[in-house]
Amino acid sequence: MTLDLSKIFQMRPLESFNFTYNLMLSFITQTEETIQASIDKFNAEGPEEYEIEIDAAENIYQYTETYMGLDSHSVELGDIFTSHFPSLQRRSAFLTLFGTYEHEIENLCTNYASTHETNINLSDMKGSGLERAHLFIKKVIGLNESASFSKLRKIVKLRNTCTHNDARYVENDGQEMKQLRKLMTDQSNYFTADGQQVLFHHGALEFVLECFDEYIKEIRSILEATEV
Repeated sequence: MTLDLSKIFQMRPLESFNFTYNLMLSFITQTEETIQASIDKFNAEGPEEYEIEIDAAENIYQYTETYMGLDSHSVELGDIFTSHFPSLQRRSAFLTLFGTYEHEIENLCTNYASTHETNINLSDMKGSGLERAHLFIKKVIGLNESASFSKLRKIVKLRNTCTHNDARYVENDGQEMKQLRKLMTDQSNYFTADGQQVLFHHGALEFVLECFDEYIKEIRSILEATEV
C-alpha cells in the first residue's frame, strides 16, 4: 500500500515532516526488533551438526554445521547471522528511510515554488535528488549555511553505493571513497568496514534519521524567520 503523505498534510508543507519522523522511527524500531529476534533465535537454537563419513575403516569423518540452508564449510555462520544479514536488513531499511525523506524534501521545494510563485523551480537546479533539492533550498529558500548537510552529503554517498555498488566504499580503481571512509571514522559505532563493504550496526538507522531531522529543523528555522 502506498502512503500518500500529501493527502494527510496540506496546510503547511513542513507539518508533514512531524509525521514522517514518527513514521520512520516506528519503522526503524520494527526493523531492529525483527533483527534482534533473528539473532536471538540463532543464539538460542544454534546450527545443527552433521557427521559426514569419509572413510569408516580408518575412522575418518568430517563434521559440518548448517543453519537456514547455509553450512559452516561455505561461510562463518555466526558472522553471517549475527552481523552480515542484520547489516543487509538495515541497508534495505536505510534505502527506504532515505527515499522517503528525499521525496518529502523534493515535495517541499515544489510546494514552496508554487506557493511563492518563484522564478526558479526545483527542475531548474543542477544535479538530482537530495543534492538538487538542497541547492534549491539554499538559493531560493535562503538556507545559505547548513551545519547538518555536510553529514547528509556522506549519507547521499552511502545511499549511492548501497544502490549501485553493493555498499562498497572502494571504487573500481581500488581507491577508497573519502566521504565514506570519513563516515566510518566519525561514526564508527554505526558504520564499519567489512572487507570492501560498509557494515551497518545497531543505531545506524537512528543516526540517519536524526541527520535528516536536524536538516528539517534548519529549514523550518529559516522559513519561520523569513515568513514572520
